[in-house]
Amino acid sequence: MNIFLIGQGKVGTALSNFLQVTGINYEILKKVPESKSGILFLAVSDSAVKQLVEETLRKNPEIFAVHFSAATHFENERVFLLHPYSSINKKTELNQILFTLWGEKDLTFEEMLKKTGLDFVYCGKSPDPLYHASAVMSGNFTQFFAIHALQLLKSSGLSKEVSEKLVRQLVTSSLDNIFRDGVKGITGPAARGEKEVLLNEINALSENDEGFAKLFRAVNEGIAGLISGDSEKR
Repeated sequence: MNIFLIGQGKVGTALSNFLQVTGINYEILKKVPESKSGILFLAVSDSAVKQLVEETLRKNPEIFAVHFSAATHFENERVFLLHPYSSINKKTELNQILFTLWGEKDLTFEEMLKKTGLDFVYCGKSPDPLYHASAVMSGNFTQFFAIHALQLLKSSGLSKEVSEKLVRQLVTSSLDNIFRDGVKGITGPAARGEKEVLLNEINALSENDEGFAKLFRAVNEGIAGLISGDSEKR
């Protein structure tokens, strides 16, 4: 089986490292090849993927094109989206990542992809907006609030090292709790109905960033509603 790779950014480098470690033969290309078969991974930017996929199909009718851009969809049975539902950098160990696979169901292609050692689950023809929203909340929202949490700890006088250790352990333990206990794993003043505590925090935040204070209030109201709704179900 022939494996080709175009792109040496974050995803491309991580994929290249993965294939090297697993002993998979592959070839790094700078441009689309001609008359090839196998799998061509296109680890390029969202703006570049459309043109490269079209060129790939035109020059290689027997190749499978795999891209990583969840924002781009192709109506072609030989084009697949392999989406890393994870934050990727050049040092990410892809053997720890579960990918979602999108495109026309093709058992032959899936068998070829399995031979690379990548872990994936077929999810359908193309991801819908709810899938995208879930990824944004899981990744970008978590990062956004973690960054603000770090800034608040630093404003309280804590060092960068201590702040990072505290936020990391709280984010990790909080996620562990909800994966284990669901809604019942949520803690904090909103979950306990401590309105006065929340009001004090909102007022303190408003002094520096009124917009973020409003967001803080809205999220806590959402948490309270989630807890209330779960209680009613029980």
